[in-house]
Amino acid sequence: MGAQQSAPEASSTAVAPPHKAPPDVAPTEKALPSPQPPSDTPKVDPSPPTPLPPVEVATQGPRAVLASTGNPGVVPRSSASSPPFLGGVPRADSNEINELVPKIQANTAKRAVPTNTQPTTVPAPQKQFFGVLGQRHVICINGLPNNGKAFVARELGWYLEFFHGARVEYFSVDDYTDHGSREENALALLRDVEAFLRRAGGFGHHASPGKQKCSDESFFRKVTNTDSGRVAIVMPPKMATLAAMDDEDAKRAWDNTWSATNALDRDWIRKKLAESRQDSKLMFIEIELTDPAMLKQHVDAAKPAERAKLETLRDWFECSYTPLGRSASAEVNVSYLKYRNFSDMETHHMHGYLRMRVAQFLSVLRPWKHTIFLSRHGESTYNVEKKLGGDPGLSPAGDEYARRLGVFAEHCVQHNPQTGQTIPARLWTSSLQRTELTAAHIPHPDLDGADIAPRINGEELMGWKQMRHRVYRNLDEIYAGTYDGMTEKQIAAADERFGADRKVDKLGTRYPHGESYLDLITRLEPLIHELHSYEEPLLIVSHQATLRVLRAYLLRDRKMPREMCPSVDIPQHTVMKITWDGWHHEVSPSPDEALMKTKKWPPPEDAVWSPSEAVALHGRADHEALGEETWYWLGPDPKRCDGQKNL
Repeated sequence: MGAQQSAPEASSTAVAPPHKAPPDVAPTEKALPSPQPPSDTPKVDPSPPTPLPPVEVATQGPRAVLASTGNPGVVPRSSASSPPFLGGVPRADSNEINELVPKIQANTAKRAVPTNTQPTTVPAPQKQFFGVLGQRHVICINGLPNNGKAFVARELGWYLEFFHGARVEYFSVDDYTDHGSREENALALLRDVEAFLRRAGGFGHHASPGKQKCSDESFFRKVTNTDSGRVAIVMPPKMATLAAMDDEDAKRAWDNTWSATNALDRDWIRKKLAESRQDSKLMFIEIELTDPAMLKQHVDAAKPAERAKLETLRDWFECSYTPLGRSASAEVNVSYLKYRNFSDMETHHMHGYLRMRVAQFLSVLRPWKHTIFLSRHGESTYNVEKKLGGDPGLSPAGDEYARRLGVFAEHCVQHNPQTGQTIPARLWTSSLQRTELTAAHIPHPDLDGADIAPRINGEELMGWKQMRHRVYRNLDEIYAGTYDGMTEKQIAAADERFGADRKVDKLGTRYPHGESYLDLITRLEPLIHELHSYEEPLLIVSHQATLRVLRAYLLRDRKMPREMCPSVDIPQHTVMKITWDGWHHEVSPSPDEALMKTKKWPPPEDAVWSPSEAVALHGRADHEALGEETWYWLGPDPKRCDGQKNL
């Protein structure tokens, strides 16, 4: 990146990537002399083609772009007659962009400067992808039925996709029960897992390695063996599927080899993956429930047909299952993690970065109810002036929102919505004053044990400082670097190229000397671990870019991957409430989002939330559905255009 001035983090003397600028980008005004290559630079071809016009470097705002003396100082950055590759390594085409680097870098790398005869074909990955580098991974989830395996699999897969850039695919044993014998069913699933694992190498190719149209041995080796970013998660039959079968069919479905119910089956999986030579790492995750209260939670959450099937076949399930590490075989060659009652963890033969990140994430994963409130700060003076970033105070409208948020927090965050009883709650803000001022009117009473509702996890609290203010710099707004405190017009005047780069890849493009959304995702990951471990409702007062990332992760919508979160607007003076638990973890977004997309949000002032609404809901156990997002409009209207939309 250091030699590409077009990238936001490059130095002021670097050269821009040679991709073609959009029509509205002005050409370079003036040029500087071109740096001459060293005299001992070897020639690629003893009979070189006609020399190209000398290349010069021109400045445009804080960036540098290529120019030439051929056509008023400018030569085309690319040509339709250019060869598909220069030097010995083919260039990736538009359909073969590497999955493990930001698009802005891949877009730059696939267009070689004419003088660059041995170009870098794939830029080095950023740290947001480090967890999935090297070998492919296969994760088998196992354990007795109805103990939270689906919850663990879905949460883990989404975490790896969102924070580590993995390409995750789920394989359910349910879908491999009609291929014939037990072995044929197992082989059918194995073939699909292998096909998924080989679908892409570090160059992002989607064809099988055996079908690559490339004779270059080095290139083929890289495609086959380099970073994969592929994680296959295999799940045993769901209880709903078993409940729809008769007893014998349910037993056969459960007895699939990939259910990994015994040491022989686990060893078969290990050996077959080794024979396939996919260079994949295999690990098993066993979920075990022994706590009576947690077992009752899972049984109560099951549907009547599922409970009936579980009761009928309970003894058979338990007799046919051999826990990891408890068979006659020591299973010394098997990498596994045993997670007991979502609190105690045992690991064996766990080597490698991703495996340990999996263990770290699962250590904070809990199936109990989670309630997260997200609020953007009140309107700031920079919002009014349409400036990015900075550390301004609040406008009069922002001050009014802060007062209303204090009332809302007292009624809806600090009290159980069904009973009205006081519950412990938490508060996070960023370190910037506009979020701290927005949270300034939230009450912080001291609670003793008698004032606090019983906790789900059984832990007794002797005292609690209600919504103790926790300040996290991780929650600060995305840093605009050189453009901090500037308006969009000022940025465009200083650097017309920057807007074009963000259109290519808003997720990966950095502000000059600032941050990208990928950097923002990295610094938010530790807070996600904290957030998952909490039982208490949590109010987060932060900023548009930060809340874009947090909301996208909490909604868990695979149709809206992290690449799309920078384009989602977060309304001001609105509180977004997201709830889920171990049985309702696929969150439905609020229907109010559609109103915002059609410019019908915010509602009028007479539609703002009022404390009487919270009081009216007391005693109604059916008003709060889990796995849903709810928006609360507090007002006042901060005007639809706040100057932060394109941040």
